[in-house]
Formats: sequence, structure tokens, C-alpha cells
Amino acid sequence: MPLQSLRLCQLFVFLAALFPVCQLASAETEVDYAKDIYPILETHCLGCHNSDEADGELVMDDFAAMMRGGEKGVALTAGEPNSSRMFLMVSGKMDPVMPPEDAEGLSDEELKLMATWIEQGAKGPSGPMPIKRSLRTPIIKANQQVAQPITAATLSTGGDLVAVARFATVHVMQGAVESSIRLNADDKGKINSLQFSPDSKTLLMGSGLTGVYGRAAIYDWKSGQLVQEFTVGGDTLYDAVFSPDGNTVAAAGYDAVIRLWDVASGKQLGELKGHNGAIYDLEYSPDGAVLISASADETVKVWNPQTMQRLDTLSQPEGEVLVTKVTRDGAHILAGSADNRIRIWQLKSKTTPAINPLVAARFVDESPAVAMDFTPDGRQLLAIFESGNAKVLSTVDWQPVASLDRLPDSATSVMIRPDGGTASAALMNGQLATITLPTTSAGPDDKPEQQIAKVYLPSSEPLSMSEAEARQAATKQPVESARGSIPLPGHSLVNGQLSDTGEVDWYQWDCHQGEVWAIDVDKASGSKLDPIVTITDVAGKPVIQVRLQAIRDSYFTFRGKNSDQTDDFRLFNWQELQLNQYLYSAGEVTRLKLHPRGPDSGFNVYPGRGKRWTYFGTSGATHALGEPAYIVQPMAPGSEPMANGLPTFDVPYQNDDDPMRMAGTNSRLLFTAPSDGPYRIAVRDTRGEGGEKYGYQLRVRPAEPKFNPKLSALSKELFPGTGREIGVSVDRFDGFDGPVTFEIDALPDGLISNFPVTIESGQQSAQAVVWATPEADAKLLSAEAAATAKVTAWAMINGQRIEKSVGDLGKLVVSANAPKVSATIARTSDPADQNVARDLLIQIPRGQTVSARVVIQRAEGFNGQVSFGKEFSGRNPSHGVYVDNIGLNGLLIVANASEREFFLTADPTATPGKRAFFLTAAVDGGLATHPVTVEVLP
Repeated sequence: MPLQSLRLCQLFVFLAALFPVCQLASAETEVDYAKDIYPILETHCLGCHNSDEADGELVMDDFAAMMRGGEKGVALTAGEPNSSRMFLMVSGKMDPVMPPEDAEGLSDEELKLMATWIEQGAKGPSGPMPIKRSLRTPIIKANQQVAQPITAATLSTGGDLVAVARFATVHVMQGAVESSIRLNADDKGKINSLQFSPDSKTLLMGSGLTGVYGRAAIYDWKSGQLVQEFTVGGDTLYDAVFSPDGNTVAAAGYDAVIRLWDVASGKQLGELKGHNGAIYDLEYSPDGAVLISASADETVKVWNPQTMQRLDTLSQPEGEVLVTKVTRDGAHILAGSADNRIRIWQLKSKTTPAINPLVAARFVDESPAVAMDFTPDGRQLLAIFESGNAKVLSTVDWQPVASLDRLPDSATSVMIRPDGGTASAALMNGQLATITLPTTSAGPDDKPEQQIAKVYLPSSEPLSMSEAEARQAATKQPVESARGSIPLPGHSLVNGQLSDTGEVDWYQWDCHQGEVWAIDVDKASGSKLDPIVTITDVAGKPVIQVRLQAIRDSYFTFRGKNSDQTDDFRLFNWQELQLNQYLYSAGEVTRLKLHPRGPDSGFNVYPGRGKRWTYFGTSGATHALGEPAYIVQPMAPGSEPMANGLPTFDVPYQNDDDPMRMAGTNSRLLFTAPSDGPYRIAVRDTRGEGGEKYGYQLRVRPAEPKFNPKLSALSKELFPGTGREIGVSVDRFDGFDGPVTFEIDALPDGLISNFPVTIESGQQSAQAVVWATPEADAKLLSAEAAATAKVTAWAMINGQRIEKSVGDLGKLVVSANAPKVSATIARTSDPADQNVARDLLIQIPRGQTVSARVVIQRAEGFNGQVSFGKEFSGRNPSHGVYVDNIGLNGLLIVANASEREFFLTADPTATPGKRAFFLTAAVDGGLATHPVTVEVLP
């Protein structure tokens, strides 16, 4: 046989022998990673070895990461099961055995499948991992008698279409016509959100399967056909929304990522990351400029959906944020959170990052808001709460205006109809409840009683008598009085004594409705009495002066307060409190005057310095750390309290210590008669004591609103190019609360001042400055010229101008020496060497902060630090304007430095207008800058 033929025969025999082996190998099915192996890992391994939590640094939810191994090296060796550490651990052949003892291990079938996969080369997925669509859990059939909850509902733009979602089913109603969309078997899941497209032709739903996948799908609601679908692996979507133009869909859910897709192409446009918790709600602004997200991480975030940029994080909520809305005019953001509050922010960051200031925070219900909607005119907000309560807020001041009937079950959605008169709430009991909304204006029967017009009686001389004389006179006059009460004429002065322990002396006098009376009780000279006075009706029941409605709860943090302190009131949720609000705690009512200036400071309450003022006749009290406190507001007479879950407080006509703190522990009470009739006065000792040394003087007199102006005259000489500060203040009596203006007759040449200076309504003080020009000469300031600088103060009281002389400015002398420091206020945009005193206008919109500089010139040899003060470093600002962000050291220029940037904030409560402003350096007895003008803009 030829050699070539022999070789061909041998090759044929070899191939014939090999054929059965090849046939056997092909008969063994190849193991698929995505279909066969990943489910095993998901069941037994991914709980501890995932991208977020990787024990041993081994990540197994990503194939490439798994093949890289963990902190102890490679876990899998392709083709070698017995050399693969991961397989040896799960098969129990190597310690530590995996999964741990408290978890179920792999079955024999799963181990065999994994071994085969490794033998076959441990191949990964061919392409992207398919999104998992099922969850391996026991099937528990629901009771057929249980109502299917409505998990989402929506209204079309025109209001003619209503879509209601139950599990795996959506019903669309157009009048009496109803259509249904049923999901495919593979897409069964809870539908968490619904929204019609702007043209109402399609319907967007956000759904998915918890722990498995999320799905945003667009359907043609008429035919039920799927138009577009966007899927996300990992977990369900809680919300999916159209952009206002309908071209984009934004969706988010449990994985804390917001995804945006193009509706036409289905292409993903980007992802917005930044939240650390599930995202429950999304909302576009009406113009589509921003996208708002509400999250379980207790924040609301503002995004630019065009640039994919985060514009602001609103971090004030103290609980999961469940729902968010944007007002119809796009001016405000709203959010309801698990701390039972609805917060409102002004929307400022529409294109670029900016701070969106908190406008209000409302405690409206004892449970969190879960759904909200605006009336078509945007004037009211309907909020539905977890408790089933439904309440209406006014968007003018964000105050509750109505409590509606409680819903029979928890709601998932609420929709106000186009007529603005009714709303529909989707309930968990399967019902679509109808809510009737109140009209925007109260009817005549709903108006609270009108405030009583105050009547001030003319002043007169008091009738003076002793208690014994008053009792004797009472026996001779046919005047009816309550048993034990001593009748008094209108204006009386009585010298009495509490002779026994626990004794109460009673007096009675007649009033007409609206008359304002002042009741003064002073302890006699040498008396041990600490008086307290109460006004009652003839039956001895205290007359209520005002009812206070709590609108926000808080408590004292860091430390408590004694009964006198005015500074460093640190309160929980202080960011949500506003200036001039009343603060109630332990029977005392005070008022917030100045915001904290940084993280290590608290509120100042009125008057800001000295002893604390109180309001409504209440007296100063000591407050412990953690003691409850409430922001309260007076209720109109006859009005009903809002059911917001917070208490109301009835404040009687009673006083222990003078609210203005001018009379020490003596009592001062202002009484406005609510109706005609006799009223009783009870005088007793606060501690219930009595005896020979417990004498008092009671004065019942017509109230006389008035003021006593004061001026701290100059006592130090002036320096050329600098100024000296002059303090002006006012004592207020008998309820006078108006502005007081201080004016100067004339000022010598060479001097500049900011007179006239006005102490604003309700305030105690202001600051004036007298500034000497660089050319000022002592020769110009003759004694005669200085004497002409007389100051008067005037105010309008009950329609009359009342003027009072205050005195002169004091020592008007210019020194020939140079000051240690000459300070100037400049703009931050001015040249760095700008140190020339001049008129300057600084404008601040209410609710915003602007920056400026203070520049100093130092005298030769003086290099020390220069302080301009702390919380009151700004001199003579409008109420609500203050130097902000100053820290513990205040406004300070450090040693050897020549300037410092500072920040001026205008609170939203600040009154628009112009006012002179300056700074005073604590050098050479206080050297003031040239005054500049600060204008608060609306």
C-alpha cells in the first residue's frame, strides 16, 4: 500500500475514534451565567457581597468585579472548580464555609450547576444583564372580598379625564365612558404614580416590582397599547412625571437615582445622583426649568434637568419627605415630611445654584402630609394627611383656613377639579372620595367678632385712701358689689396690707366696653410683698385677655434660661422661626427680636438687651433645658382654633412682674373692658405669704399711653475724620408702641450727623452718630454753637403729636490729635485702597444677604485688633437688618490687618425703606464710621 494511502487510513481511524467524545461534549448543555448562576448568587451571596456592602471586598453583583476577587485574592479560577476558593467555601471544603451557618446553603443541584459552569470556563453574560422581572417568593392569594386599593390617580390637564390605578390595572374615565389598561403578566406590580401627558393623549405610569425592577411606561389610554417603556433594574419606581412640554420623562424610586428619558426615541438622557435615600416624589416647575425631588434622606433637592446640575439642597425637614409641589406661578416649593410639617421655600435657583430661602413651616396636622394640590386660581392648597384629615391652607400667608371632614381611609392621591369647588381623593379602601372645598372668602356668618375699639379716658387726680377707709366708705354708700369686694371709684389709690398668710384683697370698679385701665400694684416701703394682680368677673372667674393658637412646636436646646435673659435663646428648628413671632413657654410670652448669627448662637428676644420683656401681661419665668416652647399667634375674638394638633393657651388678665421690667417685681396690668359691667381686682402675694410687713399700694387709673425719651450725651472728644456714637432710647408706658423720632435743632459747622433718628415701632433704642470732617477745627465749635445742638423727641399718640425735650448732644470738642483708627464702610467692588469716607447706598432685597467691607487706617505704632462688636455690631439698622455670619469673635479686624468683609442680611420681616447705618470701633472710647445709607428693598 502506498505510504500516502496508509496515512489517510490512519487519519480516518483517529477521527472515527474521536467522534464519540465530541458528540458527548456537545451533548452537555452549556451553563448560562445570567439564567443559571446569577439567581444562585442573588439568593445566597449578594446580601453581603454587593456594590454597596462588600464583605471581604468581594463584589458579586457585577461579573467583572467578581472575577477580580476580593481582599484575599482571586475567588474563581476558570476551568478549575477545585482550585476556586469561592466554590470550595460554598461546597464546605474550605473555611470559612459560605453562606454562614445562620443562612441556608446551596443545594446539591446548585453546587453541581456552579461546578459545571466553572469547568466550562466561568463565562460571563453575553451583553448587558437582562432586567430581572420576577421575584421568587411564595404566592399568597388575596381574599377575593378585600377591596382593591387605589394606589394612584390623576386628572388630565382639561379635567375631563380621570385615571385610577389598582394593582396591575388602570381605569380611565371620561364622563360615563370608562376604559381599562391591563398590564402584561410579566409586568405585574404596584402602580405607584399616574400622569396624563400635556395633550392628554397618553398616560404615564410609574411602577415595578419591589426588590426586582422599576418601570415607567407610556400607554395610549384609548387603545391600551404600549407606546414607550423605560425599565430600571434593582427596585421599583415610586414616581414618573412628564416635563411640561411632554418631551421628557423623569422617574425615580428606591435606588435614589433620578433618570431622564427622551419620550420620542426612548434614549436615556442622563441621571441625577445626590440623594441618600429613596425618592418618593418628583415635580417639575410649570416652566420646566427645574425638577424638584423629595426623598427619604430628609431633603428636597432642586435640579436643572437640562444641565443635569443640582442647584440646591433644602435640608430643613426632620423626617422623610413624602410629597413635594411647586406653586402654579412657579414662585415657591412646598414639601410635606414625616415630622408632620409642610414647608415652603421661595424658588430662586431656576438656572444657576442659589439659596432658596425658607418662607414658612406649618404644623398643620398630627400626621404627615401625603398628597397636595392647588386650586385653579392658586390661592389655596388642599393637603391630605396620613390620618385621613383634609385641610386647606391659604397661599397668601400659608396659614390653615379650614379643616374638612375626615376621609374614611388613607389617601394616595388628591386632585382638585377645574371648577375649584370639589376635589377627588384616591383611598386605600378602593373608593374615590369627593371633597367639597370652602369658598375663598368667608361668608358673613363665618367672620370672627370685630376687635373692641379702645377708649382712653381723660386723666384725672386719683382719690387716695387706705384700705380701712375704703371699707368704711363702702358701708355708707349704696353700691352693690360682690361679697367681700371693696367698691372703688374710677381713679383710685389705695394703701392696703395682706395681714394673714394666704389672704387675698378684693376690689371692684365699674367699666364700659373698650375702656382701657392701668392697674398698678407696688409693695410699700420696707414691705416683703411680691404682689400679683388678677382681674375677674363678679363671680371671681379670671377674665381672659387673649387666646393664643400654637402654630409651631419647639423646645430649649443647649441650656435653659432664667427669667431675665434676653440673649442666646437656642430653640429646636430655629431655622423655621421668624422675627417678631411670639414665643410661649411655661405661661410666659416673649418675642423674637434677632436671628442667630451662626451655628454657635441663638435668638435674642425683646428688647434685645437688659431684662426680658413679656407680652399680654405675662411675667418672666425660668425655662429648663428641653422645656417645650411654642410659636403662638393671637386669635381673633370669637374665632375657632385650627385643629393642627398643637395646643391653644388662654391668657387671663394677670400679672406678677412688670412686663416692661421698669417696676421690678411690682405688678403692672393693662386692662381693656370686654363689656360693660363691674370687674373685680384680686391682690395677693405670689408666694401666698402675709403679715404686718406685707403692705402695698394699689392704683386703678385710666391708661395714659406715653413715652420717656433718653439720650446718652457725648463725653469724649471728637477726632477729625471720625465720629462718636450717641445712644437714644425710650421708656414706653401703658401700651404705647409707636415710633419715636429724635431731631436736632442745629449742628455746628464741621460736624455731620444722621439726625433725625427714629426708634421704630415696638423697639427700645436706636443709635445716632456725630462725625467730624477732616477739616473740623476746635475753633469752629464755640460754646454758643454747641449749645444750639438741642435734641427733641416726638411721637404721635392717639392722633396727637407729643413733643418732649431731651437735652443737648454733650461735649462737642474736636481734638488736635490723630485717632488710633479711622474706619470707613466700602463696597466689596470698590478698589482695595478705598478708604475715603463718603455717602454710600447699600441696597438689600428683603430675605437676602449682601456683602460690604470695613477699611481702617491705623495710626503709626498701633497694630492691634479692632473689634466692631458682636450681634449688635451694626449700628442703627432697620429692625430685621443685621450683620450676619460673625462667629464667636464678632465683627473683628485682626492685628496688622486693614480690612474685613462683612455681610448684611435683611430679614423678610424688615420694613422697606432707607436708614442711616454705621459701625463703631472699640478703640479710643468708640470711633464711628461716616454713616452710609442702607435701603431695604421689597
